[in-house]
Amino acid sequence: LNGWNPAATPLSPASSGVWTATVQLPVGQHQYAFVVDGSRWVADPVAPSVDDGFGQRNSVVTVSSAPGRIL
Repeated sequence: LNGWNPAATPLSPASSGVWTATVQLPVGQHQYAFVVDGSRWVADPVAPSVDDGFGQRNSVVTVSSAPGRIL
């Protein structure tokens, strides 16, 4: 939804070691990754992942009812 723009969906600190963002998503499967230190793309360690086609992994979230959100 943001075209993999590293600045499009910034995370905000919520508690010790936890960062969040709220994103409205349509029904379906969506791939995402976090940008760490401004340049390093990292998959979510607690989410399912898939090959990104470039030798790395993207995390996957499935939204099954309209619209959902990632916290």
